[in-house]
Amino acid sequence: MRKSELLVVFYLLQDNANVRKNIRQIAADLSLSIGSVFNALKKLQDNGFLIETDGLHLLRKRSILIDRWAKAYPAFREKNLIARFSFLNRQIRQLWADIRLSTTLSWGGEPAAALLDGYIQPQRWDIYTANNANALISTARMIPSAQGEIYVYKRFWQAEGTPMLVIYADLLATGDDRCREAAERIKPLI
Repeated sequence: MRKSELLVVFYLLQDNANVRKNIRQIAADLSLSIGSVFNALKKLQDNGFLIETDGLHLLRKRSILIDRWAKAYPAFREKNLIARFSFLNRQIRQLWADIRLSTTLSWGGEPAAALLDGYIQPQRWDIYTANNANALISTARMIPSAQGEIYVYKRFWQAEGTPMLVIYADLLATGDDRCREAAERIKPLI
């Protein structure tokens, strides 16, 4: 899946109202060209995920589309990696859930899933940022580390918090069975 396709599918899966928007509206909302949006929608139609009925678009086979998006997402995510960090010490690592991130930062993957239902204990921490990662040094008591267990990615959506679809994809990307189980618990929330 190309970047524009990934963004269009993400946009459509986030809100059913987005499916009813025209190409120009979608392109403007995503800051993509009309041609890119047209091609992504056409591909979805050709593959049976998007149908047009009485002038309205409808999304079909949502669960399959979610899984395809989640499978394509890790390559896109890696291109948006901006820094790696480690916790300042072991105690802070153990109490990671008490760290209050600013509104421009949000947990992804394992920590986000842990905060949702406590099912999983994180071994890798994904964080998404709307700005840069420097705030983590002072507010979250983390230090830059090329081998750190905290991965900081540039956020590609507008709203605060991390969308369930991204958390789901983060969990699946680990390839870990415990993360796969946590992802399946989250999937109905997408």
